[in-house]
Amino acid sequence: MRFLVPVDFSDITNPLLRTVKRIKDKMNPEVHLLHVIPPIIYLPYPETMGVGVIEIETLEKIEEEKRKEAEEKLEALKDFLGGEKVNTHIELGDPADTILEYEDKIKPNLVFLGGHKKSLVEKILIGSTTEKVVKHGKVSNFVIKGSEVEFKKSVVIAYDFSKTSQKAVEFSLKFLKPFGVSVKIIHVEEPFNLPVIDTLKKKFEEKLREEKRKLLKELKEKFDKEGLKAEIIYTEGKNPVDEIARYVNENENVELLIIGSKGLSGLKKIILGNTATKLLGKLNKPVLIYKVNE
Repeated sequence: MRFLVPVDFSDITNPLLRTVKRIKDKMNPEVHLLHVIPPIIYLPYPETMGVGVIEIETLEKIEEEKRKEAEEKLEALKDFLGGEKVNTHIELGDPADTILEYEDKIKPNLVFLGGHKKSLVEKILIGSTTEKVVKHGKVSNFVIKGSEVEFKKSVVIAYDFSKTSQKAVEFSLKFLKPFGVSVKIIHVEEPFNLPVIDTLKKKFEEKLREEKRKLLKELKEKFDKEGLKAEIIYTEGKNPVDEIARYVNENENVELLIIGSKGLSGLKKIILGNTATKLLGKLNKPVLIYKVNE
C-alpha cells in the first residue's frame, strides 16, 4: 500500500499527520510526503527602471530559502511517522497540478488532504487545492476537515445500493477492520416519482423499502461478522447530500464519513458534478472518498 501526503505546514498539517501515523502503524504503507512551493508572482518594473535582474536574483534566493526550510520540516515529519518507508519530495509549482502529477507518478492507493476553510471570495476567485484534487484526481482521497481521526468514535458509510457504494463498502470492511471501530451505514430514501396511480405506487414503495431493509440487514451482518459493530440508519429526504451532511455534522459520536464516488470524465464532470464533491463543501468532519473510476 502506498500513501501520498501533501503538506503545506499550516494548522491542518498536525491533525493530518497524526491521522496518517495511526493508519501507518496499523497498515505499514509506503508514505510519500510532498511539499509544493507555489511560484512567487513576479511583476517586473518598467524596463527603464533597470532592476529586472536584481528582482529575479532576489526571488531565486527566497525560493531557495523556502526549499531549505521545507527540507527541515519534512525531515521532522518523517521522524514523527517513524522514518521507515517514508519518502520526502519538494517541488515548485501549482499545488493542485503538482499533486495530480504525483498521483500519476507514484500511483498511491490514498491521497491525504487537508481541508482548509476559505472565504466565499477566495472560493470564487481561486477555488481550493483540495477541491481541485478531489474533483480531477483518480485516486481515493482522505480529507481531514475540522479534526483528526482517532478511530475511537463511529464511522458513517453512505450507501445507495449502487455498484459504486458496494465497492466502497468492500473497501471499508478491509480498511476499518484493524481499528475495530463501530460503523453506521446510512441510506437516504428519496421521494418516489412514478407515473402510476396512488394505490399501485404505495404498494411498489412498500415492497421496495422492504427489499432494501432486507439487504441492509445482510450488510450489517457482514460487518458484524468482521468484528465491526454495525448499525443501519434508514432515513428519508429530498436531498441525500444535505441529509447525510446533517447527520454526520450533528452527531458528536461520528468522526469520519466514507462515501463511494464514481469517476466522471470530461463534460459529465462539469454538468453533473458528484455527490462526494458536493458533500465535501458541506461537511465539517473528515471524509474518505473512495473512487471507482469509469
